Amino acid sequence: MDNNYVLVTGAAGFIGSRLVTRLLEENRNVIALDCFLPNLYSAELKKYRWSKLGEIQTGKLVLCEFDLRVDDFSNLLKYKIDTIYNEAAMPGLSSNWGNFAPYYDCNLSALNRLLEFSRGLKLNSFVQASTSSVYGKNAVGPESQELNPTSPYGVSKLAAEKLLLAYLDWFNIPVKILRYFSVYGPYQRPDMAYAKIIDHIKNGNEFTIFGDGTQARSNTYIDDVVEATVLADTHAKSGDIINICGDETVSLNEAISIIERLTGKKLKIRREATRIGDQKETSGANFFAKKRLGWNAKTSIEEGLSIQVKSAFTVK
Repeated sequence: MDNNYVLVTGAAGFIGSRLVTRLLEENRNVIALDCFLPNLYSAELKKYRWSKLGEIQTGKLVLCEFDLRVDDFSNLLKYKIDTIYNEAAMPGLSSNWGNFAPYYDCNLSALNRLLEFSRGLKLNSFVQASTSSVYGKNAVGPESQELNPTSPYGVSKLAAEKLLLAYLDWFNIPVKILRYFSVYGPYQRPDMAYAKIIDHIKNGNEFTIFGDGTQARSNTYIDDVVEATVLADTHAKSGDIINICGDETVSLNEAISIIERLTGKKLKIRREATRIGDQKETSGANFFAKKRLGWNAKTSIEEGLSIQVKSAFTVK
């Protein structure tokens, strides 16, 4: 094991924590950063994930509570960092479109500060977590499809992509952008649909469907996403923008039916109007990921939901 370090931001998040685990299992040295934002859900889940990272014995781990928006990056200069995985973000739909500040602060201002820090490093890769939300209501097709985000989150993430490419152009930061599609699996963010459905069906609570339930997603299982993210460091080229999405597209109604079958329980449902900013369909094409990364989405929706359901029903 060499003395170089990988820096992972958002390391207590759903994807970030699994990425850190994977890197440590590969005997990599990792600096894990997070500031435990409570905006979308309780910071307690993030702190639980954080504590579990400290139990991993492989690799060398530096856990650092760090706010990308304000903290001093010079404290990290003592480490020889050769790769950055930026998983930190303010995700999700906003109920208040007048409150754009969290998206700007976390997804743009923090990224700008991280990129400025990166200019002083000799990086192999700056791997950026982006999103299918940059495409808008219908994210259907390859990376060349029209970019027309319809939510504050999507707008901020598209602006982040443009900022990254500007740093590549002017300062040769080796940025590689991955557009994740609907990531799910055990310990998924509790504000996301599958986690909420499983929790509501487990506890007998009523779940709200916004719209008619035909909205569809090309879901991507967490371990498949982490695999693609790790591969991007060594296989993607600077400036690459790559869809990371599963091969199956299922509607919300279909996903509910699968979860009901797996649990043997019926979900109580109420219906409301479609939420402003929500995507109607994400059905991404992943042939570029297959070609460039040598990657395949290995986990079917049935298998992935089965693992997520089993995990949720095991936790008391």
